Amino acid sequence: MLRIASLALGALLLAGCSTFPDAIATKDEDALVSYSQVKNNTEATVGQAARWGGVIADVRNDEGYTIIEMVHFPLKSWGRPLVSDDTEGRFLAVINGFVDPQVYQQGRSLTVLGKVGEAQEGKIGDYNYVYPVIETSGYYLWPKEVDRADSGIDYSPLWFRHNFYAPYPYRPYYYRYPTRVRVQEEKPNVSSNQ
Repeated sequence: MLRIASLALGALLLAGCSTFPDAIATKDEDALVSYSQVKNNTEATVGQAARWGGVIADVRNDEGYTIIEMVHFPLKSWGRPLVSDDTEGRFLAVINGFVDPQVYQQGRSLTVLGKVGEAQEGKIGDYNYVYPVIETSGYYLWPKEVDRADSGIDYSPLWFRHNFYAPYPYRPYYYRYPTRVRVQEEKPNVSSNQ
């Protein structure tokens, strides 16, 4: 009986391991090529499966398809781009159909799944740039993250905040009341030049 229960628990845990949204989930994670592999050898990786993510830099709609220029960032374990001050470069995501630039705004996080296409030449300002291309079969626009400033109020006496002040036999102070937290949401920057 214990063996059956442990097998059932293991099956439930394995079923919950796929943390990627359905639009960007794939059965064969090992077959995906990384951005750096494609950047270093584009011709050898054309047609292979890839899942990349980043921040939207530009959205260009054309007849029947949309090209989204992305600033590449590595993905977290659940697929959301890990945005930082360091990037390996940019890529183009080609999506069939219309994508609204008001929804897919510059600065939003996006993860795409698809096949590597032929590289395209373009410009970033006056700089000539070769873009790796991914022809998407699925994509996921991540919800905006709300910046929060949390500040907690500690009601414990001063000598219990630092355990080195308390003599050895005493236990840490237990709070009789829950810690109160004040949340302040950041207001969006609004430009006065409109």
